[in-house]
Amino acid sequence: MSQELFTAYSKFSEAILEVNAYVADVFANHEELKAYSPQQLQTLRIIKKNPSISQSEIADIQGVFKTAISNRIKKLEQDGLIAILTNQDLRKKAISITQKGTELLVISETVIFENLNDLLAERFTGDEIIKFTSQLDEIVHCLKMEKDGDKQ
Repeated sequence: MSQELFTAYSKFSEAILEVNAYVADVFANHEELKAYSPQQLQTLRIIKKNPSISQSEIADIQGVFKTAISNRIKKLEQDGLIAILTNQDLRKKAISITQKGTELLVISETVIFENLNDLLAERFTGDEIIKFTSQLDEIVHCLKMEKDGDKQ
């Protein structure tokens, strides 16, 4: 790997950290969202995307231990953002998002997307942002294939 490519990957890694910090700061300064960590909101987003998901599946997606998910789930359930349903043999719990949870996600996405748009609109065209996110999609695809053991 060339030094230039190494530097590019290093900058990419730093950018991810900066974006995460920016999102956390935006959420922390918003009245309705400051009660939730970015990780809790990410958990809520995962639940919305995967109805009837288990805690173990959420832990796998987020790359954390199940105990971390248990704490996030507890807060989301207490606040009425999710519902936990137990199947008939009581061994599996399926987690689903509630209407209140869906509404909070809409707020969080609107807030962060508007903030990002305000921040980026002066430097990038809409087409440039769309092209960049398309490249990010390809990176995510590569990562998922690697995780699944398929390196095509």
